[in-house]
Amino acid sequence: MNVRYERHDRGRIAYVTVDNAAKLNSLSSEVMDQFIDRFRGLAADLALRAVVLTGAGDKAFIGGASIDEMAALDSPQAARAFILKVHGCCHAIRQTPPPVIAAVNGWCLGAGLEVAAACDLRLAADTAQFGMPEVKLGLPSVVEAALLPSLIGWGRTRRILMTGETFGAAEALA
Repeated sequence: MNVRYERHDRGRIAYVTVDNAAKLNSLSSEVMDQFIDRFRGLAADLALRAVVLTGAGDKAFIGGASIDEMAALDSPQAARAFILKVHGCCHAIRQTPPPVIAAVNGWCLGAGLEVAAACDLRLAADTAQFGMPEVKLGLPSVVEAALLPSLIGWGRTRRILMTGETFGAAEALA
C-alpha cells in the first residue's frame, strides 16, 4: 500500500494505491492489515479533504481477495478471520471522514467490487471490468455485497451474485 499526498489551498488529498500489480492487486491478509492501518491514519488526518483509492498498473483496481491464501484456509475459523479482514477494509473506508473515491482501472472483482462499493464515489476507466466471479466456484459473496442494491438495484445485484458475470464500465454506468 502506497500513500502520497498533494497539498491544495483547502487541504490535502491522499492518493492510496494497492500495489500488488503482479497479483492483480489482490488483497492478502498482509495487504488488508496495511489497508486498514493506512485508512485509520487517514481518518485521523484533519487536514485531509479527499482520498483517491486505486490499484497499481492498468490491469486491475483490486482483482479480489488472494486466491492462494483462500485456498490455504484450513478451518472455518481461519475463513471467518479472513472474511473479517475484508470487512475491516470496507469498514475503514466508511469510517474515513473525507470522501473516498474509487478510481477503478481494469479488473474490479469480488472483494475489489465490495471495496469500491464501500467508497463514497466510483470513477471507472473505459477498461474497467466489474464482477463477482467467485460465485461460479460456489463461493458466496458474504461481506459487503449488501451495499450493492442501494447502488445498482436489487435486480442487477442478484444477477451479479447469482451468475458471476462480469460487465464493463459502460454497463456499470448504465
